[in-house]
Amino acid sequence: MQGIAFGQTIRLLRQAKGISLREMARKLGVSPAFLSQIEAGRQHKIPKARIVQVAEMLGVSEGYLLGTARRIHPDVVDFLRETPEAAEFMITAMRSGMVAEDFAELREAVKARGGKGAVRRAKLPGTGKRRISSRKRQAEDLEAYLDPALCLTGVTVQNKDRLFRRFVKLLAKKNKSISADNVLDRLNFRERQAPTNVGGGVAIPHAFLNELERPLVGALSLKRAILYDGTSDEKVKTVFFLIGDESRPKNHISMLARIARLCSSQDFLEAFGKTRTNRELYKTILQWDKRIGS
Repeated sequence: MQGIAFGQTIRLLRQAKGISLREMARKLGVSPAFLSQIEAGRQHKIPKARIVQVAEMLGVSEGYLLGTARRIHPDVVDFLRETPEAAEFMITAMRSGMVAEDFAELREAVKARGGKGAVRRAKLPGTGKRRISSRKRQAEDLEAYLDPALCLTGVTVQNKDRLFRRFVKLLAKKNKSISADNVLDRLNFRERQAPTNVGGGVAIPHAFLNELERPLVGALSLKRAILYDGTSDEKVKTVFFLIGDESRPKNHISMLARIARLCSSQDFLEAFGKTRTNRELYKTILQWDKRIGS
Protein backbone atom coordinates (compact mmCIF):
# COMPACT_ATOMS: atom_id res chain seq x y z
CA MET A 1 0.00 0.00 0.00
CA GLN A 2 3.02 2.28 0.10
CA GLY A 3 2.53 5.50 -1.86
CA ILE A 4 -1.28 5.55 -1.90
CA ALA A 5 -3.77 7.12 0.50
CA PHE A 6 -5.27 3.78 1.55
CA GLY A 7 -5.50 4.48 5.26
CA GLN A 8 -6.88 7.99 4.82
CA THR A 9 -9.49 6.70 2.38
CA ILE A 10 -10.62 4.02 4.85
CA ARG A 11 -10.92 6.59 7.63
CA LEU A 12 -12.98 8.99 5.53
CA LEU A 13 -15.37 6.30 4.33
CA ARG A 14 -15.66 4.77 7.78
CA GLN A 15 -16.59 8.13 9.30
CA ALA A 16 -19.08 8.82 6.50
CA LYS A 17 -20.76 5.47 7.24
CA GLY A 18 -20.94 6.30 10.94
CA ILE A 19 -18.78 3.31 11.96
CA SER A 20 -16.53 3.85 14.97
CA LEU A 21 -12.89 2.81 14.91
CA ARG A 22 -13.50 0.32 17.73
CA GLU A 23 -16.55 -1.21 15.99
CA MET A 24 -14.74 -1.65 12.69
CA ALA A 25 -11.69 -3.15 14.40
CA ARG A 26 -13.91 -5.65 16.24
CA LYS A 27 -15.64 -6.75 13.01
CA LEU A 28 -12.31 -7.09 11.24
CA GLY A 29 -10.85 -9.10 14.11
CA VAL A 30 -7.98 -6.68 14.73
CA SER A 31 -7.11 -4.34 17.59
CA PRO A 32 -8.22 -0.66 17.45
CA ALA A 33 -4.53 0.29 17.72
CA PHE A 34 -3.69 -1.78 14.61
CA LEU A 35 -6.55 -0.25 12.62
CA SER A 36 -5.52 3.21 13.79
CA GLN A 37 -2.02 2.55 12.45
CA ILE A 38 -3.48 1.53 9.07
CA GLU A 39 -5.62 4.70 8.88
CA ALA A 40 -2.63 6.84 9.84
CA GLY A 41 -0.59 5.28 7.03
CA ARG A 42 1.92 3.64 9.37
CA GLN A 43 0.91 0.06 8.55
CA HIS A 44 1.28 -1.03 4.91
CA LYS A 45 1.34 -4.84 5.02
CA ILE A 46 -2.36 -5.61 4.63
CA PRO A 47 -3.50 -9.00 3.25
CA LYS A 48 -5.71 -8.96 0.18
CA ALA A 49 -8.46 -10.82 2.06
CA ARG A 50 -8.49 -8.05 4.67
CA ILE A 51 -8.82 -5.38 1.97
CA VAL A 52 -11.82 -7.22 0.52
CA GLN A 53 -13.34 -7.40 4.00
CA VAL A 54 -12.82 -3.66 4.56
CA ALA A 55 -14.39 -2.79 1.20
CA GLU A 56 -17.47 -4.92 1.93
CA MET A 57 -17.90 -3.27 5.32
CA LEU A 58 -17.70 0.19 3.72
CA GLY A 59 -20.19 -0.70 0.99
CA VAL A 60 -17.84 -0.35 -1.98
CA SER A 61 -15.91 -2.79 -4.17
CA GLU A 62 -12.27 -3.63 -3.65
CA GLY A 63 -11.45 -2.07 -7.02
CA TYR A 64 -13.15 1.21 -6.18
CA LEU A 65 -11.49 1.36 -2.76
CA LEU A 66 -7.99 0.83 -4.14
CA GLY A 67 -8.62 2.99 -7.21
CA THR A 68 -9.77 5.92 -5.11
CA ALA A 69 -6.86 5.50 -2.71
CA ARG A 70 -4.47 5.74 -5.68
CA ARG A 71 -6.16 8.76 -7.26
CA ILE A 72 -7.00 10.85 -4.24
CA HIS A 73 -4.64 13.82 -3.80
CA PRO A 74 -3.26 14.84 -0.35
CA ASP A 75 -4.93 18.26 -0.72
CA VAL A 76 -8.26 16.54 -1.25
CA VAL A 77 -7.66 14.34 1.81
CA ASP A 78 -7.21 17.51 3.88
CA PHE A 79 -10.41 18.98 2.46
CA LEU A 80 -12.42 15.83 3.16
CA ARG A 81 -11.07 15.66 6.70
CA GLU A 82 -12.30 19.23 7.30
CA THR A 83 -15.65 18.59 5.57
CA PRO A 84 -16.96 15.16 6.65
CA GLU A 85 -20.13 15.53 4.56
CA ALA A 86 -17.98 15.44 1.43
CA ALA A 87 -16.91 11.90 2.24
CA GLU A 88 -20.53 10.86 1.70
CA PHE A 89 -20.38 12.44 -1.74
CA MET A 90 -17.19 10.47 -2.36
CA ILE A 91 -19.06 7.22 -1.68
CA THR A 92 -21.74 8.20 -4.20
CA ALA A 93 -19.06 9.31 -6.64
CA MET A 94 -17.17 6.04 -6.31
CA ARG A 95 -20.30 4.08 -7.15
CA SER A 96 -21.15 6.23 -10.20
CA GLY A 97 -17.68 6.70 -11.69
CA MET A 98 -17.57 10.41 -10.83
CA VAL A 99 -14.60 10.32 -8.52
CA ALA A 100 -11.75 10.86 -10.95
CA GLU A 101 -13.26 13.89 -12.63
CA ASP A 102 -14.83 15.68 -9.69
CA PHE A 103 -11.91 15.33 -7.36
CA ALA A 104 -9.48 16.16 -10.16
CA GLU A 105 -11.36 19.46 -10.55
CA LEU A 106 -10.93 20.16 -6.87
CA ARG A 107 -7.25 19.21 -6.92
CA GLU A 108 -6.50 21.52 -9.84
CA ALA A 109 -8.41 24.40 -8.27
CA VAL A 110 -6.54 23.91 -4.99
CA LYS A 111 -3.20 23.63 -6.76
CA ALA A 112 -3.82 26.87 -8.67
CA ARG A 113 -4.45 28.68 -5.39
CA GLY A 114 -1.41 27.61 -3.47
CA GLY A 115 -1.98 24.11 -2.14
CA LYS A 116 -3.41 22.90 1.13
CA GLY A 117 -3.58 26.30 2.77
CA ALA A 118 -6.00 27.46 0.11
CA VAL A 119 -8.41 24.73 1.11
CA ARG A 120 -8.18 25.45 4.79
CA ARG A 121 -8.68 29.18 4.28
CA ALA A 122 -11.54 28.88 1.82
CA LYS A 123 -14.56 30.94 2.93
CA LEU A 124 -18.21 30.68 2.09
CA PRO A 125 -19.47 33.54 -0.09
CA GLY A 126 -21.74 36.17 1.44
CA THR A 127 -25.37 35.44 0.72
CA GLY A 128 -27.25 37.82 2.97
CA LYS A 129 -28.60 34.79 4.85
CA ARG A 130 -27.59 33.32 8.17
CA ARG A 131 -24.21 31.58 8.29
CA ILE A 132 -23.12 28.75 10.52
CA SER A 133 -20.80 30.15 13.18
CA SER A 134 -20.30 26.97 15.20
CA ARG A 135 -16.75 25.70 15.50
CA LYS A 136 -18.03 22.28 14.52
CA ARG A 137 -17.27 21.27 10.95
CA GLN A 138 -20.65 21.57 9.32
CA ALA A 139 -21.79 22.17 5.76
CA GLU A 140 -24.04 25.13 5.12
CA ASP A 141 -27.55 24.02 4.28
CA LEU A 142 -29.16 24.33 0.85
CA GLU A 143 -31.35 27.28 1.83
CA ALA A 144 -28.42 29.62 1.20
CA TYR A 145 -28.19 28.57 -2.45
CA LEU A 146 -31.42 26.92 -3.60
CA ASP A 147 -33.36 29.39 -5.77
CA PRO A 148 -37.16 28.96 -5.75
CA ALA A 149 -37.25 30.29 -9.32
CA LEU A 150 -35.08 27.32 -10.36
CA CYS A 151 -37.35 24.69 -8.79
CA LEU A 152 -39.84 23.11 -11.20
CA THR A 153 -42.14 20.13 -10.78
CA GLY A 154 -43.99 18.15 -13.43
CA VAL A 155 -41.38 18.95 -16.08
CA THR A 156 -41.76 17.17 -19.42
CA VAL A 157 -38.63 16.75 -21.54
CA GLN A 158 -37.66 14.11 -24.08
CA ASN A 159 -33.96 13.73 -23.30
CA LYS A 160 -30.95 15.11 -21.42
CA ASP A 161 -30.23 17.78 -24.03
CA ARG A 162 -33.75 19.19 -23.71
CA LEU A 163 -33.46 19.00 -19.94
CA PHE A 164 -30.24 21.01 -19.91
CA ARG A 165 -31.60 23.59 -22.35
CA ARG A 166 -34.72 24.01 -20.24
CA PHE A 167 -32.64 24.68 -17.14
CA VAL A 168 -30.08 27.05 -18.66
CA LYS A 169 -32.85 29.11 -20.28
CA LEU A 170 -34.52 29.44 -16.89
CA LEU A 171 -31.19 30.30 -15.26
CA ALA A 172 -30.30 33.00 -17.80
CA LYS A 173 -33.77 34.53 -17.53
CA LYS A 174 -33.34 34.86 -13.76
CA ASN A 175 -29.69 35.98 -13.93
CA LYS A 176 -29.15 38.44 -16.78
CA SER A 177 -25.37 38.40 -16.38
CA ILE A 178 -25.18 34.67 -17.13
CA SER A 179 -24.89 33.35 -20.68
CA ALA A 180 -27.17 30.37 -21.30
CA ASP A 181 -24.82 29.09 -24.03
CA ASN A 182 -21.83 29.29 -21.70
CA VAL A 183 -23.60 27.35 -18.95
CA LEU A 184 -24.77 24.74 -21.45
CA ASP A 185 -21.23 24.31 -22.77
CA ARG A 186 -19.89 23.87 -19.24
CA LEU A 187 -22.55 21.32 -18.30
CA ASN A 188 -21.99 19.30 -21.48
CA PHE A 189 -18.22 19.40 -21.02
CA ARG A 190 -18.66 17.92 -17.56
CA GLU A 191 -20.98 15.21 -18.93
CA ARG A 192 -18.38 14.19 -21.50
CA GLN A 193 -15.97 13.50 -18.65
CA ALA A 194 -18.50 11.20 -16.97
CA PRO A 195 -22.32 11.27 -16.82
CA THR A 196 -23.61 12.75 -13.58
CA ASN A 197 -26.42 10.29 -12.91
CA VAL A 198 -25.70 8.83 -9.48
CA GLY A 199 -28.19 5.96 -9.42
CA GLY A 200 -31.67 5.59 -7.98
CA GLY A 201 -33.21 7.75 -10.72
CA VAL A 202 -31.16 10.77 -9.64
CA ALA A 203 -28.80 13.05 -11.59
CA ILE A 204 -26.74 15.96 -10.26
CA PRO A 205 -25.42 17.84 -13.32
CA HIS A 206 -22.97 20.52 -12.29
CA ALA A 207 -20.40 22.93 -13.66
CA PHE A 208 -18.12 25.81 -12.71
CA LEU A 209 -18.53 29.41 -13.86
CA ASN A 210 -16.19 32.36 -13.37
CA GLU A 211 -16.82 34.81 -10.54
CA LEU A 212 -20.32 33.85 -9.52
CA GLU A 213 -21.57 35.88 -6.58
CA ARG A 214 -22.67 32.60 -4.98
CA PRO A 215 -23.33 29.01 -6.06
CA LEU A 216 -26.73 28.41 -7.64
CA VAL A 217 -28.81 25.30 -7.01
CA GLY A 218 -31.95 24.31 -8.90
CA ALA A 219 -34.14 21.21 -8.86
CA LEU A 220 -36.44 19.67 -11.46
CA SER A 221 -38.93 16.88 -10.86
CA LEU A 222 -39.63 15.19 -14.18
CA LYS A 223 -43.12 14.02 -15.05
CA ARG A 224 -41.68 11.06 -16.93
CA ALA A 225 -38.25 9.55 -16.41
CA ILE A 226 -35.75 9.98 -19.24
CA LEU A 227 -32.71 8.02 -20.40
CA TYR A 228 -29.78 10.05 -19.13
CA ASP A 229 -26.63 8.17 -20.01
CA GLY A 230 -26.37 6.77 -23.52
CA THR A 231 -24.28 3.85 -22.27
CA SER A 232 -26.93 2.47 -19.88
CA ASP A 233 -30.67 1.89 -19.66
CA GLU A 234 -31.05 3.62 -16.29
CA LYS A 235 -33.59 6.44 -16.29
CA VAL A 236 -33.59 9.69 -14.32
CA LYS A 237 -36.55 11.50 -12.78
CA THR A 238 -35.02 13.61 -9.99
CA VAL A 239 -32.53 16.27 -11.09
CA PHE A 240 -30.50 18.77 -9.08
CA PHE A 241 -28.40 21.34 -10.92
CA LEU A 242 -25.41 22.98 -9.24
CA ILE A 243 -23.57 25.89 -10.85
CA GLY A 244 -20.53 26.69 -8.73
CA ASP A 245 -17.94 29.42 -8.50
CA GLU A 246 -14.62 27.95 -9.62
CA SER A 247 -12.76 30.22 -7.20
CA ARG A 248 -14.48 28.36 -4.33
CA PRO A 249 -13.93 24.65 -5.05
CA LYS A 250 -14.44 23.65 -1.42
CA ASN A 251 -17.90 25.17 -1.42
CA HIS A 252 -18.77 23.45 -4.71
CA ILE A 253 -17.86 19.96 -3.50
CA SER A 254 -19.54 20.60 -0.15
CA MET A 255 -22.81 21.41 -1.93
CA LEU A 256 -22.48 18.29 -4.08
CA ALA A 257 -22.02 16.32 -0.87
CA ARG A 258 -25.09 17.92 0.67
CA ILE A 259 -27.26 17.13 -2.36
CA ALA A 260 -25.91 13.57 -2.65
CA ARG A 261 -26.68 12.90 0.99
CA LEU A 262 -30.21 14.28 0.60
CA CYS A 263 -30.88 12.13 -2.48
CA SER A 264 -29.65 9.01 -0.71
CA SER A 265 -32.93 9.03 1.26
CA GLN A 266 -35.67 7.07 -0.48
CA ASP A 267 -38.27 8.82 1.67
CA PHE A 268 -37.04 12.18 0.40
CA LEU A 269 -37.16 11.03 -3.22
CA GLU A 270 -40.75 9.89 -2.78
CA ALA A 271 -41.73 13.23 -1.21
CA PHE A 272 -39.87 15.06 -4.00
CA GLY A 273 -41.79 13.16 -6.68
CA LYS A 274 -45.18 13.81 -5.06
CA THR A 275 -44.94 17.61 -5.07
CA ARG A 276 -47.58 19.34 -7.18
CA THR A 277 -46.40 22.97 -7.31
CA ASN A 278 -43.02 24.62 -7.73
CA ARG A 279 -43.32 26.29 -4.33
CA GLU A 280 -44.14 22.96 -2.70
CA LEU A 281 -41.06 21.42 -4.32
CA TYR A 282 -38.86 24.21 -2.97
CA LYS A 283 -40.26 23.88 0.56
CA THR A 284 -40.01 20.09 0.50
CA ILE A 285 -36.32 20.22 -0.39
CA LEU A 286 -35.53 22.67 2.41
CA GLN A 287 -37.55 20.74 5.00
CA TRP A 288 -35.83 17.46 4.19
CA ASP A 289 -32.42 19.08 3.93
CA LYS A 290 -32.73 20.48 7.46
CA ARG A 291 -34.02 17.12 8.71
CA ILE A 292 -31.25 15.06 7.15
CA GLY A 293 -28.51 17.60 7.73
CA SER A 294 -29.31 18.28 11.38
